[in-house]
This record gives sequence, C-alpha cells and structure tokens, in this order.
Amino acid sequence: MSDLYTAGATLVSYCPKCKMSLAHTIMAMDGEKTAQVTCTTCGSSHPFKSPADAPKARVSRAKKRVGTSPSVAALWEARVAAASGEEHVYTRAATYRIGDIVLHEQFGKGVVLKLSTNKCYVLFQDKERLMASAN
Repeated sequence: MSDLYTAGATLVSYCPKCKMSLAHTIMAMDGEKTAQVTCTTCGSSHPFKSPADAPKARVSRAKKRVGTSPSVAALWEARVAAASGEEHVYTRAATYRIGDIVLHEQFGKGVVLKLSTNKCYVLFQDKERLMASAN
C-alpha cells in the first residue's frame, strides 16, 4: 500500500469470514505495506488482502440434461414393440411376468424386464425403475 495509509485508517480489504470486500481498519503496518486489518462488519482480524486478489466467484458447470437419453428411449420403444405379455394397470398387489406391459399413473407405460422377490424391474421411457410387486 502507499504511505497514505497508517494504522487506524480505514480501507477496503477482502474479508475471508464475510467472503466479501468490505471496509477494514488497519491494525498493523509492515513498513509501507498494510499487514493486519480488522473487518468493521464482523470484527475478525486477518492479514490484509487486496480486493483485486479476492477469490473469484465460482461459475457452476452446466448440469447434465435431465430427461430422456436417446439410448433408453430407443430401448424402451423396441421393448414395447416386442412385448408379448399382458397389459396391466400397475398395483403393488399384482403379479407380473417378464414382457408384461405396465401402465403406471406417474411414469406412464413400461415393460417388465426382470423379476425378483416382491419386486420387478420395469423399463419406462425415461429410465429403468425397481417397482414393488406380489411376485
């Protein structure tokens, strides 16, 4: 810093506690350089950090597109076309077979892929889901 500043003067410094550039009071000098400052907002003491040296705001990365991936949609269309089983309205109490078409209130039309104890794996247009069943 220049010699215009002395201990007790106020200047702008980056506060790591507030995570902002705010007014600070100079507490200690090292020759002509400001060494230690106290934030007038939160009261924390820390070494002087120029607002120009403050961490830059992080830019978030673009999130992966949530939705139907082409491979799942294509697989779903092929499975629905090849399904030879019965068409059921989904309920937990029903039993299903591989190849059955399930009509779910929220997820839409799906095809039963695998069976497990009291569960079945159903491929819907957006993704495969594990569903409860009486199997």
